[in-house]
Amino acid sequence: MTFAFILTAILLAIAVGIRRLIPLLGVLFIPASVIAGIVGFAAIQIATFAFESDQMIELSSEWKSWPGMLIAVVFAGMLLGRPSSSASDSIIRAGRQGLMVWIIVLGQTAIGLLATWLIIQPMFGVPSAFGMLIETGFAGGHGTAAAMGEVFASEQVELDAGLDLGVLMATVGLVYGIVSGVFWVNVGIRRGWTRKEASGSTASSKTQSTEPIEKSSIGTAVVKPDLIDPLLLQVIWLTLAMAVGWCLQWSVGSLAGLIEHFFLSGSPDSNLTDRTSASAIVGSFPLFIYTLFGGWAVRLGLTKIGSGNLIDSMTVNRITSSAMDVLIVAAIASLNVTVVSGQLSGLVVLVLAAILWTAFCLAWLSPRILPTEHWFELGLINYGMSTGTTATGFVLLKLVDPELQSGAAEDYALAAPLSSPFIGGGMITIGLPILILPLVPLPAVIAVLVAIIIGLIVTGIKVARR
Repeated sequence: MTFAFILTAILLAIAVGIRRLIPLLGVLFIPASVIAGIVGFAAIQIATFAFESDQMIELSSEWKSWPGMLIAVVFAGMLLGRPSSSASDSIIRAGRQGLMVWIIVLGQTAIGLLATWLIIQPMFGVPSAFGMLIETGFAGGHGTAAAMGEVFASEQVELDAGLDLGVLMATVGLVYGIVSGVFWVNVGIRRGWTRKEASGSTASSKTQSTEPIEKSSIGTAVVKPDLIDPLLLQVIWLTLAMAVGWCLQWSVGSLAGLIEHFFLSGSPDSNLTDRTSASAIVGSFPLFIYTLFGGWAVRLGLTKIGSGNLIDSMTVNRITSSAMDVLIVAAIASLNVTVVSGQLSGLVVLVLAAILWTAFCLAWLSPRILPTEHWFELGLINYGMSTGTTATGFVLLKLVDPELQSGAAEDYALAAPLSSPFIGGGMITIGLPILILPLVPLPAVIAVLVAIIIGLIVTGIKVARR
C-alpha cells in the first residue's frame, strides 16, 4: 500500500513535468493523471516483461483495488458539496438541453447494444452488457468506468474484463473528444455556427497558457483554524458521508435478505438462482451508490440543525477531484493487457459506432433541438461530455466562447439534474446490466431503447419549432 501510494505520487510528479515540457499535451488538454497512468502502465509492462517480477504483479493488483473505494469518495462528495438548486425561469431551455443529453446517452447505449447483438456477440460470445461500454467510457468517463467495473464483474453480468475495457474506452474517448472537438470547433467557425469570431477565439486559446493562474485557498471559509483545521473538517464530513453509505449498504442488503427469506422460504419459488434472487441483485449494487445518498444525508442533517454553512463546497470538490486523479492513475496503470487484447476487436467496433453517433448528434441533431442562438456552443459541451468528461466539453466551449457569454454554460448546468442522476453513470446505467439485460432478450431491449430515442427526437424537434 505504501509503495503503491509513493509510486503514484512519483508518477503524477513526472506527468506534471511531461505536461510542462511537451506543449502539445497542453494544447490537447490531456490531464496529468492520464499521462501518469500511461507512464505507470508502460513501466509495469516493461518491468514485468524484462524481469518477470512478482512485485510488479502485486503492485498492479494493489492499484486495481483502489478504484472501488476512491469512486465511493467521489460520489460521497457529489451531493455533500452541492446545495439544492433554486427554481429558474429558463426551465424550457433546460428541458431542451436535458432532452438532448438523454438522446445522446441513450443512443450510445442503444447503438452499443445493437453492435454487440449483430456483430460482436456472434464473433466473440461476449455478454450483452459489453454494448454498454460506449456509455460507460464515453459518456461516463474514467469515474464511471471504475464504478461500473464492480457492476460488470457481478454474477448477473459476468463481464470480468469490464473494468479494464471501460477504462480503456474512457481513455480513448478522452483523447478522441479533445482532438475531434478541436476539429469541430474549426468547422463551426468556418461555417458560421458560433457567436464569437474565430480571431477572438484563436487569440484566447493562444494566450490561455501564458495567463497567470488566479490563486485561491481552500478549507478556510467556514471555521477558524484555532477550532479545527478547516481542511480536516471537510474530510470529516466526507468520512461521515462514507460511514452513512456503509450503513445504508449493510442495512439494505440485510433487509433484502430477510424479506427474501421470509417470503420465499419453503415456497415453490424458493428455487430461485443466486443470480436472480433479490438479495443477490441488491448486494451487487456497489458502495458508491450508497455514499451518494450518504453525502445528501450529511448535508441535510447539518442544514436541519442550522450548520449547513460548515460545508465548504470548494474544498469538498478539491478533495474529490484529488481522489479522481488518483483513481485515473491507478485504473490506467493497472490495465490488464491480456484481458483487453482478447476483447480489442469488439472494442474497436464500439469505438467506431460511438464516433458516428456523437458526430451525428452534434452536426445534425443539435441545431434542430437546442436553442438556436447558441446551439453549437451547447452542442460542444454535450460533445465533450459524450466523448470523455464535462470538463472536456467546457474546454471546447472556451475555444469559441472564452468569456462564457453565450448562455450555453448556464443551460447545461440547469439541465444537469435532469440527466446526471439517471444516465451517463447514473441509476439507469447501473441498473440496466444488472436488472434488465440478464432477464430480457437483447433484441427487445434494443427495440424499446430505439423507440424511446425516436420519441425523444421527435418531441425535441417539435418543441424547438414552437
